[in-house]
Amino acid sequence: MCSRCKSASSARNRIAALSATLYLGQALVGGIVSVPAAKEKVSVKWSVAITSVLTSQAQADEAEGEKKDEGTTKWSCPMHPHYIADEFGACPICGMNLVKVEIGGGAMGATSAGERTVVSISPEMIQNMGVRLGKAEASVFGRQIRSYGIVQENERLVTEITARVEGWVEQLKVTAVGDEVQKGMPLFKLYSPRLITSQNDHILSRNSKNLAGGGLMQLRAFGVQKRALNQIKNIKKPLDLVPFYAERGGTVSELNLREGGYVKRGMLLARIQDYSSVWLIVGVVEKDLSFVGKETPALVTFPNLPGREVRAMVDYIYPTIDPKTRTGQVRLVIENPDGHIRPGSYADVDFEVGTDQRIAVPTESILKNGEGRHVVISLGQGRFQPRLIRTGLTAGGWTEVISGVKPGEDVVVSGQFLMDSESALRESFHKLQRLQLPLSLLKLDRNSFAMIDHLIDAALYIHEALVDGYDVDPAQLDAAISIKELMWPQYKDTQLSFVLDDATNVLKKTQEARTETELQTALQALTKALEPWIFQGAPTHYRDKQLAVFKDTLDRKWLQIDGTPYNPYGREQAGRIPYPETDTPSSEEVIGQILSESSSSETGTDGNDR
Repeated sequence: MCSRCKSASSARNRIAALSATLYLGQALVGGIVSVPAAKEKVSVKWSVAITSVLTSQAQADEAEGEKKDEGTTKWSCPMHPHYIADEFGACPICGMNLVKVEIGGGAMGATSAGERTVVSISPEMIQNMGVRLGKAEASVFGRQIRSYGIVQENERLVTEITARVEGWVEQLKVTAVGDEVQKGMPLFKLYSPRLITSQNDHILSRNSKNLAGGGLMQLRAFGVQKRALNQIKNIKKPLDLVPFYAERGGTVSELNLREGGYVKRGMLLARIQDYSSVWLIVGVVEKDLSFVGKETPALVTFPNLPGREVRAMVDYIYPTIDPKTRTGQVRLVIENPDGHIRPGSYADVDFEVGTDQRIAVPTESILKNGEGRHVVISLGQGRFQPRLIRTGLTAGGWTEVISGVKPGEDVVVSGQFLMDSESALRESFHKLQRLQLPLSLLKLDRNSFAMIDHLIDAALYIHEALVDGYDVDPAQLDAAISIKELMWPQYKDTQLSFVLDDATNVLKKTQEARTETELQTALQALTKALEPWIFQGAPTHYRDKQLAVFKDTLDRKWLQIDGTPYNPYGREQAGRIPYPETDTPSSEEVIGQILSESSSSETGTDGNDR
C-alpha cells in the first residue's frame, strides 16, 4: 500500500474510532447499557493515546469527585457583585455594607442541570412578602377562540297577528310600539259582518244533525280563537264584536292598528317580540371556524354591562362564508330574563374548543423572561426554586403545563417575583465564579473529557486530508459537531463554552468547504479555537500523548502527532510550539487574582473611585 493510501486509511480509522467513542459517551450519558462491537480493528497511534488518556483522566476525576466541598459564606457588594469578601464589612469601592451570599452548599445550588438556584426564606419574611401558594392540578379546559357578535331578536319568539277577514277595529288595548303584552291578554275586538254570518251558521248547526259543524270551520279559518268560540257556545248567540287575544307575552315591536280603523284580509296588524331570550350572531375567522361545532361552549361578555358574563352554547353554524371579510357566522342563544341585553348591542365572545383534562397552574403564577416561562416551586420548609416550564393552552385563569411541573406540586402565586430575583442573583454569582475560573482549574468528568477529545481528532483528520490530498467527508464531522449539544448544559457557564462554540462553528463551515483554500482556512480557525484548551486546559495530558501544535514561518498553525512536521498550507518551514512548563496555580490564588483585578478595574491607582 502506498504512503498516501495508507495515510488515508489511517485517517478513516481514526474517524471510525471517534464515532464509536462518541456513541459510548452518549450511551453513558443517556443510560444505554449495550455498546455495539467495533466493526473494524483500529490501530492508530492517536486513538491509542485517546484511550490511554481517558483512563488516566477518569481516575483523576473519580478521585476528585470523592472530595465534597462544604458550604461557605461569602460577602458581596450589591452594587459591585464581583467584589467578594470572607467577612462582613464595607465595600472598598462604594462604601456600601456587604450582604451575605451563601455558596457551595447543596441547598443553595441548583439541584440538577437546567434548574435554578434554591433559595431559603424565613417564615417571617414569607409572611411579610404576602406569599400565596397554589397547586399544579388537573383542570378541564381547551383552546380559546376570541371573536365578537351582535345581538338580534330571537326569531323563534316572535308572534305576528294578521287579518284573515275584513272589519273594523274596536276597543284597542295596545296603542303604541313598546307596550308590554301578557299571554292571554285581550288586544282588540273586530266588527265584521262576515264573522256575524258565520256565527249564526254555527249556532244553527248545533241544533241540526244535517248541519253539524256548519260555520265552525269557517270561524276557525277567519282566525277566531278558541276562547271566543267558547263564549259563542255559552251565550248561544253571535258576538257583534269578536275579541282577539295575545297568544304569547312580549313587547309590541310593530303596530298597524288604530281605534276604529278598517283592516283588510292579509294585512299585518301587529308583531309581538319576546325578549326573554335573544340571539347572538358571532363572526368567526375562516381558519378557526373548523374548530367550532354545535354546542361548543362560549363565554359572552357585554362592554355596556360591566360584570355581566353569560355562558352559552353554539346553536347553529351558518353554511356560508362572507367573501369580503373571510368570516363565517355562528348563532348563540342568550337567556335575557331581565331584558337588559338589547338587540343591536355588541358582545365579546370566547369560544372554548378542544376541551380536555390538562395539568395546569394558575396563570398569575407564571413569570416570563428571556429564557422562557417559569414558576417558583415551594419545596417546603421555606425553600423555593424557580423552574423553567413549557406551557400550552390558557383559559379561565389556568395555563397548561406540558413539562417542568408535576401534579400536586405547590407553586407560588403571589410574591414569586422577589424569590425569582433572589435566585437569579445567587445563580449569577455561581456562574460568575465558574466563568472566571481559568481552564486549568476546570475539572472534566470522564465522559466530557472523552467527548472534547473528538474535536482534537477532527483537527487531525482535516490536517491529514490536506497533507495526503483526499477529500474531507462532511458526514465524518457530524459526531464532533454533536459534542457541543452534549456538553453545553454542564459547561455553558465556563470558559470551555467558548472553545466548544468556536470549534463547532468552524466544523460546520468545514462541511461546506469546496476548495483546498477553504479547507486550509478552516484548519487554521479550528486550531485557534482549540489552542486555549490544549495549552491551558490539559497541557500535560496532550504533551504526554505526543500531540503537537506546529507553526510555520507565516504563523499558520495546525495539529498533528509529534514528529516530522507536514505543513498542510505549503512548503514553508515549521516548528513545534512548546507546552508551558509553569505549575498550575491553586484555586485560592486564582480567585484572589480575579478579585484583585476586578477591584482595580473599578478604582484608580490611588484607591479612589474613578
